Amino acid sequence: MRYKYIIWDWNGTLFDDVQIGIDAMNEMLKIKGYNHCLTTEKYREIFGFPVSEYYKRVGFDFDIFPFDELAQLYISIYSPLQNRAVLFADAQIVLDRFNDMGAKQVVISTCEKNRLYEQINQFDIMHYFSAVIGTDDNFAVSKTQLAQKWFEENDIQPDEAVFIGDTVHDFEVAQNVGCRCVLVADGHQSLDLLKDTGAATVNKLSEIFECL
Repeated sequence: MRYKYIIWDWNGTLFDDVQIGIDAMNEMLKIKGYNHCLTTEKYREIFGFPVSEYYKRVGFDFDIFPFDELAQLYISIYSPLQNRAVLFADAQIVLDRFNDMGAKQVVISTCEKNRLYEQINQFDIMHYFSAVIGTDDNFAVSKTQLAQKWFEENDIQPDEAVFIGDTVHDFEVAQNVGCRCVLVADGHQSLDLLKDTGAATVNKLSEIFECL
């Protein structure tokens, strides 16, 4: 395989927290007095980064409910639910295969770093990763700077790496650092949104080797 580095998104790519993300948002809508709720289809059409824009698409009025307040409420609802989430069915098989190929695997996520470690440590997979990089807060704005810093500090050549994720933002991060991107349409955004990026797109993780 031509790639020395596999850069993973976490939530929605390896870690299947899509349903708890929907459940947490619907609970937040209920708490704040909104009458509508998100279906899975609607969620996957409107989810995106920065999450503040996603909250607006959900219907929140920041003049009434400031984003910082909503973000903290979301985390308070999401946190006890996260132990319900599991790895995607073929995640460990794919991690094993890349490991056997000798590729270095790295997680770069918009998830707050302590929460990210907590989620990964639910499973016996930390040994697959040479680095696990999360954000310093819960606002899920962007991971572009995290990726840039990691590439620069480790002197990574873009053509040696491929970024695997489940959102348009993952494609944007890959574009920014100049590496290839493969998107998996089994997570937080719909197949149509991902295909519109022009990136190689597959329906599930086990299909990514067909693109590499």
